[in-house]
Amino acid sequence: MKTRSSKTRTTVGLLLAGAVSVGLLTAGAGTVQAAEQVCTGTTSIYGVLDDGRLTYSSITPGNGNRIKTRIGPALGFEPQAMATLNFNTILVTSTTGALYRVDVKSNDETLTVSSIEKIADQGWTHDKLTYDGYGHLYGTTTTGVLLQYAVTQAKPQGPQHITSRTEIGTGFVLKTLTSTGQDRLLGTTEAGKLHSYKISGGAWKRGDLKESGWSGFDQVTSSGSGFYYGRIAKTGAMYWYKDANISDGNGDDITYNNDDPVDASGWTQKLLSAAPGQVTCTTPEETLDRDNISEVKKAGRDLMNKQDRDWATTAQWNCLDSLWTRESGWRWNAQNPTSAAYGIPQANPGTKMSSAGSDWRTNPLTQIQWGLDYIDDRYATPCAAWTHSQNTGWY
Repeated sequence: MKTRSSKTRTTVGLLLAGAVSVGLLTAGAGTVQAAEQVCTGTTSIYGVLDDGRLTYSSITPGNGNRIKTRIGPALGFEPQAMATLNFNTILVTSTTGALYRVDVKSNDETLTVSSIEKIADQGWTHDKLTYDGYGHLYGTTTTGVLLQYAVTQAKPQGPQHITSRTEIGTGFVLKTLTSTGQDRLLGTTEAGKLHSYKISGGAWKRGDLKESGWSGFDQVTSSGSGFYYGRIAKTGAMYWYKDANISDGNGDDITYNNDDPVDASGWTQKLLSAAPGQVTCTTPEETLDRDNISEVKKAGRDLMNKQDRDWATTAQWNCLDSLWTRESGWRWNAQNPTSAAYGIPQANPGTKMSSAGSDWRTNPLTQIQWGLDYIDDRYATPCAAWTHSQNTGWY
């Protein structure tokens, strides 16, 4: 593992070795052990150079070390905005309003592309694009309109696979835009403000993370799990940050690593876009007896209060307690006998909770966090979820 002082500064296109392996959380029988946050996966960032060539860089999220950079072929058109759908599929718009799908064949020893397909001739005049990893593509216009689309194929073949165009709102005149998770966006302004946005049911809610300090970045992107990467065009430096809770609408828990950038120079791409959902972090809050329902509920209320400041009320807690008492009795190993629903929130199937942590089968904290994110995305509040459950028998 490299130390901070041994980080080598290189220009784009040179290999930076020194990836580290990251272990998984383990817990003894009946107990979730306290530990530092553990993150697994690799941050993958695609980019486009001024001459139109595609780039790929990988970063170890836990320490900000760049593993490698590869330079590939030219796109063959003048790019305007880009969004990475998955590890090897990128959407790029042109300055003429066309939309292209770029299929990456390999980004290991070399960056090679299997095809570049034009999937729409016109209409894609967004100045920014980002994909949340959960089926929603977001774009802004130069006039500040935020639009949402549903992506129905991992590799869209045409406009028929990018549908349900929805105008979310106006006033999104942003310098940068990226997605941090399911229907969650992060943006900076020319004045240096850092905002988060939660999109739910066609409406949006803004969190003012920082009032200043982010004006130097011309590109900001996120690989999920609270990792933010900002590039300064003037120097080509890439910096990394970790937000402990992307849901709280508060930037006080963002860790700055300004004395240990990914690179002090070399990031000369005019566009950057990280692959979503490539990094997963698990944070046990405390030593917890997972079979002690009172302890599990206490941890659940603490996590609920952190999820959204507006939820930190007795009324919202009573709704959440009633909902999950009905669903599972707050038991981490609750199994529905007639379906694949599992765990405290009764995710159906239980494997859905893997997005919150690899220990979803046994860790009530991971299950609770997934359940809170689900409620936030689907119903906006625990009380709305509880009302729906009372009316329909499910949520």
